[in-house]
This record gives sequence, structure tokens and C-alpha cells, in this order.
Amino acid sequence: MSFYSGHHLGGTPGLLPKPYYWWEAGALMGSLIDYWYYTGDTRWNDVAQEGLLFQVGPNNDYMPPNQTMTEGNDDQGFWGMAVMSAAENNFPDPPHGKPGWLALAQAVFNTQAARWEKQDCGGGLRWQIFPWNNGYNYKNSISQACFFNIAARLARYTGNQSYAAWAERTWDWMVATHLLDLKTYYIYDGMHVENCSNITPYQWTYNAGAFLMGAAAMYNISDAHAATWRERIDGLLNGSLIFFTGDDKNIMTEVACEPVNLCDLDQQSFKAYLARWMAATTKWAPWTYDRVKPLLAASAVAATSTCTGGDNGRMCGLKWNTRKWDGTTGVGQQMAAMEAVLANTIRHSRSPVTDWDGGTSVGDPGAGGADVGRKNRVFPTVSAAEKAGAHTLLDLYSSRFASCGTTHYTIALGRWLLMTNEAENIKTILGTNMDDWPIDGPRLLSTLPVLGPDSIFTSNGEAWHRARAMLKPSFVRDQVADLQCFDRHIKNLLAAVPAADGVTFDIQALLFDMAMDSSTDFLLGHSTSLLTQASPEAQQFVRDFEYAGRESAKKARLGPLLYHLPHRKLRDAVRGLREYVRFYLKRAIAEKEEAGGSNKARDRRRNYVFLDELLKQSPPEDYTVDQILSVLIAGRDTTATAMAAVFYFLARDPAAVEKLREEISGVGVENPTWEQLKHMKYLNNVIKEALRLFSPVATNSRTSNKETILPRGGGKDGSQPILIPKGTPVRWSSHELHRNKDVFGPDPDEFRPERWDSDLRVRPLSWEYIPFSGGPRICLGQQFALTQIAYTLFRFFKTFRAIEARGSGPFLLRTNLTISFPYGCLSTFRNLA
Repeated sequence: MSFYSGHHLGGTPGLLPKPYYWWEAGALMGSLIDYWYYTGDTRWNDVAQEGLLFQVGPNNDYMPPNQTMTEGNDDQGFWGMAVMSAAENNFPDPPHGKPGWLALAQAVFNTQAARWEKQDCGGGLRWQIFPWNNGYNYKNSISQACFFNIAARLARYTGNQSYAAWAERTWDWMVATHLLDLKTYYIYDGMHVENCSNITPYQWTYNAGAFLMGAAAMYNISDAHAATWRERIDGLLNGSLIFFTGDDKNIMTEVACEPVNLCDLDQQSFKAYLARWMAATTKWAPWTYDRVKPLLAASAVAATSTCTGGDNGRMCGLKWNTRKWDGTTGVGQQMAAMEAVLANTIRHSRSPVTDWDGGTSVGDPGAGGADVGRKNRVFPTVSAAEKAGAHTLLDLYSSRFASCGTTHYTIALGRWLLMTNEAENIKTILGTNMDDWPIDGPRLLSTLPVLGPDSIFTSNGEAWHRARAMLKPSFVRDQVADLQCFDRHIKNLLAAVPAADGVTFDIQALLFDMAMDSSTDFLLGHSTSLLTQASPEAQQFVRDFEYAGRESAKKARLGPLLYHLPHRKLRDAVRGLREYVRFYLKRAIAEKEEAGGSNKARDRRRNYVFLDELLKQSPPEDYTVDQILSVLIAGRDTTATAMAAVFYFLARDPAAVEKLREEISGVGVENPTWEQLKHMKYLNNVIKEALRLFSPVATNSRTSNKETILPRGGGKDGSQPILIPKGTPVRWSSHELHRNKDVFGPDPDEFRPERWDSDLRVRPLSWEYIPFSGGPRICLGQQFALTQIAYTLFRFFKTFRAIEARGSGPFLLRTNLTISFPYGCLSTFRNLA
């Protein structure tokens, strides 16, 4: 459970951290039920119940909207089989008002039965539920296995023969298509609907296990056909022997991938399910025990012999035949070893119940009816609450500027607020008269809980000058131009992009992970490694970081009075993320002392670490933590969202992608230098244009500390100076400022990188374009961020030939400390030919 964080502060119940997919979290919930069933230990029951109920989706059928870009019938099926186990084993029932375990399994069955189709390959379920997902044209055995397994078990639990009829139909279809070979009882992977006779011949343990347990359930209820199902069970057991290797042919092995070291993250867990279902089969088909038990016993001994790895010396490996840890760790390896061990106690465990012999779970035969057969993606409507924090807030500013003028007063939280999108006013506030306009109000309150009063983002006057003087030397050209550190993380990002051509995924999520990995590496000398294998401490740090950012922004919107209400979870999250930074700060100090006051110890590992540079000035510990977190907030979120914006617009402009690829190809190198990136005209135009339309910090504000004057906003037409009383908050929207037709031409809402060519620009720009703010407080990391974005684009389009948008929903932006795409940036990449 060290891999699972859904029950921790900021975690999402029922989700495993990346890179694990949603289905495996459902499988994990099933393992927790097994753990309780075999041991009687209740320590994880609340976690399992919370996860199973949190992921049900709006129609209680395990089709949550946030999973529609990856959810297949097999994914949904694993959640359905988990709740079926909960019903059969009398796992503690959900609280009043929540659907019963049986009802949830029935909902999964009902939605899947409605997807059975005859027009392609004569029946069966497609792998993917939704047409836009890669694999929609594939019918695979595991989708049928899950459906068969649930149908057979529902038939046994409820006595309803309609479920049994569906199980029979599924079995018959598997045989008719030769996915299940009755000569060998091998079960093959699947086939594409374009050629249903061309079988993909791979065999996987979980296919054999799911059909075996389903067949045992059918045997248990079939008086007239018991002999037939007994024969099938024996045949499946014979066929499953292919998965047992070693000198005595009794150690479970994922034969399609283990011997060639090609088991992916999903496949590393498959043995868990064969062990689970082989053991369960013995309860409904008792004669199988004598055949199954020796295989499970030998596999358990072999599995536990590999559980000597990791920092705690208890992590299990994938290859049980080696009798030693193979260097791999993961949720799948741990589940598989646990299930193999637990399965050996099956004889002493109680038999699964039914509706008439002790079952307590409440069912609903019509469950899922509101969602049956759904294959379209429903983009969530923007509620009134979402409008307060999404793109519509920026639209509200835009409409008010259009109706009230470029500088006008409005009321926010009972207080007068001046809104302006005049470049001259912004120049005065940020540049000319900066000292009259300190950071205050919501801008200050949104970061103060996390950063404290002395950070570069929360201080003013002399305190701000001191913080900036401390940080500025760390962003000199030599550091910005050193791409060695960042190159490691872009390689991890490229490896995390789905290898199959055309797979839909959320590039924004990967970019956020990469930006956190590279930012912590640059700042602390130690990466969170979210793209590879993050430690539990790093995962918790990221959860605390994101939670603190969200909640601080929410508190700021409440206004100064409600802002001071206690918020224990926010306080705990801030404490956690500060302690994480403090740990590496203390370690850097210790290393410096060991090296006799120099940074030689660390320099052997890295050319440059931001923290080392700060320590040369011997600042106070808390002050250093403030500044590190300041740079992390700026460097991670703004850079990640800026990158996501570039990919968002390129995914909708293939001509721009082709032009960009031509320029990249012309450079003639795989790893460009900083100087080469700076001289790539079109690449930099693409970045400028994306930041114009999508400025990570879309709005900003200051508050006057004395009576002062702004140059625009007075007089009948707003062209005269305007007097500003002391204590007046002023807010501007770069989102609106960057769409000024007088500056950017008649198409300011269009993505057109060519507008940045000197011959197309309406006039030279100054304060009309401020994606990184301006004046003395302009972002210190501007060049660092631009370099990372440019390098990412260069490397991506050296690897991929095209990017295509997925999803046709409206262009929505969520405003927080920065803006982002609330539903991700769904894309697919095309590999080079």
C-alpha cells in the first residue's frame, strides 16, 4: 500500500499515482477485499470501501467522466469483478444512501450487455468503449472474460438465468471466433474487426483465470449442463499449465513477456488474478483443489523468495523463477505475490454466499440503465460554481471591458475595484511608479499561506529587493543555457508518451509531471521522479503542493475577512511541503560541511544546483525555504501550462506543425544548444503566439499605497489621467490585453505564429504583451522557461511527425494561481514513418 495514496491528504480515493492506469486501482481494491477475506484483518476495509464508492461515476456503473479517454470494457470490468467479490464475501456493506455492491456489479453488467454487437465478428465486446480511443476496432479476450466472469457470478448469486444465458453466449462466441481453442483450451489475445480471422496469438494469465472462475460459477448452478462445464473447467486448467514453468513446471510465469523482459506495467500484475481465480475456483469446483494447490504452493514459495528488494528489503520482483529479486518493483509485483500466498489458505476460508444463503448486499437489476450503451463523450456543462474559476471568469472581464470601457470601476466582495487593460496604466503600475503599487489583496493572500511574508512573491520594498538580489544570480545565462539537467527529464517525458501510434492521452498531465521533476532537480538537486518512479515522500509532496495551491487560491477569493478562517488541512499540507524542502536543504548543508565549505560533493553529481548557489549567501533556513518554494511555484506551474498551451494550439494547426518540423530538421542536430534554439525564428514565434493566447498568469493585481495617478481612464472617452485614492485595488487581464485588435490585427483570437514576423506586426510591442509580467518584478525565470519550452518542442518533433487534437469540447480555462485546461489537453501523437 506504499504505492497507493488515495487515502492521504490531497489524494483521490480509488486512484493509483501515475503511471498506473485506472483499471489497476480497481484490481487493487479487489486485492484488499481478498486480504480481508483470507486474513480477517480489517485495517484496509475503509480504504477499499472509499475507493470502490468514490469511482462509481454519476450513474453508479464505474464510468466516471474523467476516465473516458482511456476506459475500456476490461477496465470497467475489473471494477465490476471487485464489487462482485465484495457481494459474494459479505464485505461490509456501503453506508445508507450508497449503492450496494451487488447493484454496482449489475450496473456494470447492464452497460456492457448493451454494447454487445453482432455487426463485426458476429458479436462480442470491443476493447474500448468510446470510438475515439485507440483500440476501438479491437475485440479482445479480456473484455469478454470480464463480462463472462461477472455474468456467471451474477447468475450464481441471484439465481437469474438471464445472466447465465449471457455467459453461455459469451463462451460460444469465444469458441466460434477461435479466441478460445477447444483443442488446447488456450485463450488468445484478440482480433481486429477489419479481419476477424486474424488472431493475435499472445496468451495472458488473467484471461485463463477469469474464464476459469466464470466456468466454475456456471458449473455450480448448472444441473443439466454440469458435466459440460466440468469438462470445460478441466480443459481450462489444462490450458493454464502453459503459464507454469521451471524444473517442475509449477511456477507461475507470464510467458508472453517475462522471458523476453517485455512485460509492461499492466502485465506485471496479471499473475495476481490467475492466482486469485484459481483459488476461488476450488470453492465452486472442489475436485480442482488437488490440481490447483500444488501449483499455488510452489508459486507462493517462489514469489516470496523474490521479496527482498527495495529500501525496506520487502519489495517483490516479477520473475519468480529466478528465486531472487530481479530489481523491479511495483503495485503489480506486490499484488501478485500477495495473492499467490493468500490463495494457499483457500481451503480454510468460508465459501462465497448467494442471495439466499447469507448474502446481504442490496441489488438493483435495472442499475446502470441511464448509461447503457453510451459511446459518446459527454463534455461536462459548466456549472455556476465552475464559472467562478474557469474560462468564463476571463470572459466576464472581456465583456465588462467591452461594455464599460478599458478602465472602469466594479464591485468585488463589497469593495470597489478598478479594472484596466490599458498598456500605459500597466506600465505605470509595474514599471514607472512601481513603489506606489505594492502586492496586496487577493494577489498576496493567494500565496501568503504557502510562501510566508518574506518570499519574493509576498514581500514589498526593501524585503523584496533583498529576496530578488538573493535569487537573481541563479538565473544567469550559464545556468539558463545548461540543458544537461533538463535533457534527462525530456527523455523521461518522451518515454512516457504512449508508444502505439495514435493513442489518446493527456499531454498536460505529463507536462506537469515533467516540470515538477525538472524543477525539483534544478532547485534541490533531487528530482521527484514522477515520470519514472516517485518515492512515497515525493508523491506526498506533490499532493501537498497542489492541494496548498488550490486551497490558498480559494481562501483568497473569500476576501480578507473569511480568509482568516482556520483551515487545518491546508495548514498540514503547507507543513508537509515545507518539511520536504527542508530535508534537502539540511542535506545540502551537511554535504557542504563535509566538503569543507565547498560544493565539491554535489558538484560530482551535477554541474549546477540552485540550492547550492543560495547557500553561498548563508541565509536563514525558513527564508531559504520561502524562496525555493517561490521559484518552484513559478517554475513548475507556469512552465507546464505554457507548454500545454503550445501543444494545444499546434494540435489544431497541422500547417504550423509542418513548418515547425521543417525548421527543426534544418538545424541538423538531435540535441540543440541554447544558441541554436534562440535563433530558430518560427519556433520562437510559435511560443510567443501560444503565450499570447494563453498567458499562464492570466490576471494580476496591485493596490495603491498612496493617492496617485494613472495615465488612462479619465475624461469622457477614457483618454485622460485618472486619480486613484490610496488603498485602491487595481486588476488587469493579460488575457484581454493580448487580444487587442489595434495591436494584434483583426484576428486576435486566432493562433497565427506568422503575426510575429516584423512585416506583419501592426506596430512594435512594449507593454501590450506581458506573459511574464514586466518592470522590475518581471519573472526572473523567463528565459529559463522559454528555453525549456523551446527544447521540449524541438525534441518532441524530432520524435513525432504530427500531433492531433482529441475531444471537441469548448475552450475552457481553469483559473487558480495559474490557468490550466480543466479537462486536460487530450492529444495523440504520430510517430515518424
